Amino acid sequence: MKKILVLAFVQLCLLQLNAQELVKGKVVDEQTNETVLFADISVFEKENKQFVDTFYTDENGNFEFELNQNPTAFYLEIESIGYESQTYVIENQNPILIKLKTDKSIELSAAVISAKKKAISIKGDKIIYDVEQMGISDGNNGLETMQQLPGISLDKDENLKFRGSTGIQIMINGKKSMLQGDALREFIRSLKGDDIKSVEIISQPSARYEASGTTGILNIVLKRNISQTLGGNIYTYAGYGEYFKHQTGGRFFYNDEKWSINASGSYYKGKSFNDREVNQTIELENGQRNILQTNYWLPETESKSFNLGVERKLNKNQLISTEWQIYTERGTELTNGKTLDYLNSELQNEVNLLKNVKTPIDQISGNLFYNFTSDSLKTKIDAQINYSYYEKSINGFQRNDFSSGAFNQLDGLNKTNYNLMNAQVDWNQKLSERLNLEAGAKFSYVDMDYFNQYTAEEGNNFIIPDSLMVNDFLYKEKLTSAYSQLNYTIEKWTFLAGLRMENYNYEAISQVNNQTNKDNYTNWFPSASVSYQNDNHQYRLSYSRRISRPSYLGLNPYYQYLDAYSIEKGNPALKPEFYDSFEINYIYKNSLSFGLYGYLYKDGFVNVIDYQDSENYNIIYESNASSGSRFGFSASIPYELGKWWTMQFSLDAYLSDEKSEIPNYAYEGNGYGYEVNMYHRFNLPKSWIFTLSGFLSGRNQTPTGYRPLLYDFSTSVKKSFMEDKLEFAAGCSNILKKSMYNNYSTVDNVKTHWINKWETRRFYLQLTYRFGGNKEKKVKNTSLDEEKSRM
Repeated sequence: MKKILVLAFVQLCLLQLNAQELVKGKVVDEQTNETVLFADISVFEKENKQFVDTFYTDENGNFEFELNQNPTAFYLEIESIGYESQTYVIENQNPILIKLKTDKSIELSAAVISAKKKAISIKGDKIIYDVEQMGISDGNNGLETMQQLPGISLDKDENLKFRGSTGIQIMINGKKSMLQGDALREFIRSLKGDDIKSVEIISQPSARYEASGTTGILNIVLKRNISQTLGGNIYTYAGYGEYFKHQTGGRFFYNDEKWSINASGSYYKGKSFNDREVNQTIELENGQRNILQTNYWLPETESKSFNLGVERKLNKNQLISTEWQIYTERGTELTNGKTLDYLNSELQNEVNLLKNVKTPIDQISGNLFYNFTSDSLKTKIDAQINYSYYEKSINGFQRNDFSSGAFNQLDGLNKTNYNLMNAQVDWNQKLSERLNLEAGAKFSYVDMDYFNQYTAEEGNNFIIPDSLMVNDFLYKEKLTSAYSQLNYTIEKWTFLAGLRMENYNYEAISQVNNQTNKDNYTNWFPSASVSYQNDNHQYRLSYSRRISRPSYLGLNPYYQYLDAYSIEKGNPALKPEFYDSFEINYIYKNSLSFGLYGYLYKDGFVNVIDYQDSENYNIIYESNASSGSRFGFSASIPYELGKWWTMQFSLDAYLSDEKSEIPNYAYEGNGYGYEVNMYHRFNLPKSWIFTLSGFLSGRNQTPTGYRPLLYDFSTSVKKSFMEDKLEFAAGCSNILKKSMYNNYSTVDNVKTHWINKWETRRFYLQLTYRFGGNKEKKVKNTSLDEEKSRM
């Protein structure tokens, strides 16, 4: 095996690198000779009309790109909004001057479907949305631009959702973002729509990506400028829902031919709340018991983050970069709760809960990245090392006061430390004009130390036995993976096939009760797709095998006290959950998009609520209890009513079935549901912009019950001053306060109605000032998303 690897490396080093041919030119208006900014220039081969690549003109209308063959073997297609598309055949290497004619056939007075050529395209496992060609970048910030893409919406905290789920991975320029949560959201918001070149939605990740998760990947591709640029922005935000909150931050960047430096930071302070109500009805042999619990959770958070990235171009073929982030959070959480226990409508007990804890969090993450690209552009190698340290503590007490006058109190100390590290290398080799090979390998290591200790201050009437009041848990994991995939293109067809191998090795040690749980297994994850493009029609059929692994603490045989009627425990027997995922996509006129998707799964994770009849309390734990399927349909329809009104509608509907045979939590049933999202943008006189967005989530049937209909809408107004350097924005999100979690379920003899309300309606005001240049090169981000997702 070693000899084969050495031989492959030697062959790679001896690859013949072809010389490059540079093509330069300029695009102007035919009548005025004014430059045409960000015109779309697509390169095609003359012989078979095969698409090669797309480039854009800069702020001065200039463009340049390199070809690995004689330029006369290619032709160009040039497009820009408001102009007729033009075909240009390259005849020599002299600077090219392209003059575009105004498109007089554009009629905006009537309602038409926006169908700009190459606005949406399918390439391998990606659906690429050209932000400029879709006309959704002008005057928008990054979040507003993303919100207009098919399947993309915002949750109550304005985090990005895809097909109703917030589990989507976010990448910047093809690399996983090191920023998380609020910091990531505010970075995207701080972008101008014009900063974004395109957005790639990878709903069915191929073998090159980690096999975990089913939600998909969203890659934000930023425009790049190698000319010397110094710029950035600062912003301040204030919001009020039930409580006041504010955030201040900014970005700074510097680019030249060799260096790219960017830094960002933010400070946040605010309060929020979560109002929870759980009503359980248990049918017993001697009657009916009702347990009604209400909890009001009030967290107050102060956080600071700082991010620094530096990239150095060593020569025309190599670059090296590093990026680091420091994040701190200091919070307090106050919880007031009440439990009313009825038996046959007679009050048996009333318990008041008071919980007060402090939750400091510290995290540092960083990486080192290297890239090599050959002169011919046929060979590309990426290598990286990523590291993150995470520490969280929970210190405080919780107390129960009973109607009898008795009380008890637990003082708790909880500490969790994570060391996360991974190293990976990716190789991309163009074997021929039609065939491309990708291969790579990754090794990740996780080291977690968890300690929890309860001290009973008054009596010990708690459910947790004395022997389990202390828990000291160690977890170590090694994950080794490798992949290879081929991409073959012939005329209008593209075929992609790959295979990924992952070896999972972990050891989980509970030191207090001398219990060790370990496992070592290897899984294979095939993926394949075929796509076809013909004039106004694009099709793709894809398949991949996916996995979800247990959270690190999920394997810990711990007991965590929630309240007088509920405890949570870990499950050392948890195994991974596997999916077989399918998808069919259709795009019409590069504008209308439709998708059919689905997956089959087994050993699915279920949050079991196991009511103990004799002791009258709930044990909550996670188990590999379910198997089933989910199939869905998604659609996106953009409209344009003149230059002043654009809109986007999206629909996601699904059917599901699920079965669980676990004792005391067995069920079998079907589910269905749908969600409609809409976005309207009004360009008003004097550069005022007004937006209106909303959602409608229909009555969702679940295998164990249903969720009632939900709906709400949000609005904002925005205006720029000082030649677009200063931007004022104000608005209100979730105006009707209808967004909440509301679920009814019935399993065996227990009916549960669970409601969670939070601070949904929020008024806000934000000022942003941009200075210097407009284009920023992003340094490669630290890539630890898969490891962090299970913390």
